[in-house]
Amino acid sequence: RGSFGEGTEVAKGSYVVPDGVAVEELKNYGGHKDLKNKCPDAVRNMLQEKDLFDTYDRFVQSIYDTSQTRSSLMGKWNDAQFVSVLDLFRDDFAARGVRVSLCKRKSGKGTYRWLEFIDVSKLGGSYVPQYDVSNWSGQVIKTCYTKLKFPKGVAVEELKQWGGRKKLKEKVPVHVEKMLEEHDLTSEYEAMVDHVVEAGVGYNSKKWNMGKLKELMEVYKPMFAKKGIEIFVCHKQEYISHGQYGGHWEYFRWIEFVDRAVQPSYQPQRDAETKGQKGFDDGCAVM
Repeated sequence: RGSFGEGTEVAKGSYVVPDGVAVEELKNYGGHKDLKNKCPDAVRNMLQEKDLFDTYDRFVQSIYDTSQTRSSLMGKWNDAQFVSVLDLFRDDFAARGVRVSLCKRKSGKGTYRWLEFIDVSKLGGSYVPQYDVSNWSGQVIKTCYTKLKFPKGVAVEELKQWGGRKKLKEKVPVHVEKMLEEHDLTSEYEAMVDHVVEAGVGYNSKKWNMGKLKELMEVYKPMFAKKGIEIFVCHKQEYISHGQYGGHWEYFRWIEFVDRAVQPSYQPQRDAETKGQKGFDDGCAVM
């Protein structure tokens, strides 16, 4: 969940938006009816303060009238079509100091969609909605039950690629490589990965020593932070049932490199969800 102490919880508490952001959650199926007929108090208050009722009404009516924004059978949202309609109204909202984003978060627990109405006068550039579907980078981590997506300004590398590899440069993910080059961090990155491999913290693929990994990498924190990059070590684990024969755990681990100039408010996606689970010291640790 986000680091904002006060604010609004969304996606059943998985994410917190700060004060200055009004949220309207969307039902996954047939949500166009509630969007047209209901308006949360926080959104209503912002619309009144910013004199945006007319713009909002035209926006939701357009979503309602545009059948392509949802499937014909179940009424499931079509995100791309929804955003194409939202794009037509962004300038009208922005003229009154409000940014609007369609956000979506997926996990094994389900899919959650919501609209964020961001008061620019209160938050300025200090907050960027990290689940904005218009801002995905194309990077994906596939687990057994879900697909994790990451926004622009965040570069991701799965830890399974690190164990014992000899030719580091050939296997650096494209987004990570680009960020390292832009921030002149290639040498620091290579030293960090060599250190991890030499220390053998991931030789047993089923039992990464997260505590040791964090301790080992701590020395690199100021080097990256000095150049505007914050690092998070993350993991997720999922139990795969074999029915009457029991089951087993699948483990997923990755590093998130966050450009704070682009993503000033970003928090790692798998922090609270994994905290305290079997086999790990911590969930997602800030480096």
